Amino acid sequence: VAAHSPFLLGLGNLPTDFVQSFDFTVHSEPVNALSLPTWAIHFSSVFEFLFAMGIIWNYAEVTGNPKWKGLTWGMLPLHASGVAACTYHFF
Repeated sequence: VAAHSPFLLGLGNLPTDFVQSFDFTVHSEPVNALSLPTWAIHFSSVFEFLFAMGIIWNYAEVTGNPKWKGLTWGMLPLHASGVAACTYHFF
């Protein structure tokens, strides 16, 4: 969390003693851990990308122009990289 603490003066960081109070916590947060506001941004970005892909796919079907579906397929690797980034920060 130290890498993200300078943002918002550490507003979204959970206190270490609070995190350690849970029974399932066996270690402190790793270096790649994110604060709660940063998690919100990461998750909403991934969800927003899926939403945009769905809109483009529907636009292709409504207009009868299947070339727009190619844009959705082209967005898929970028979405996968966002999911990979969230997975990295989670584990």
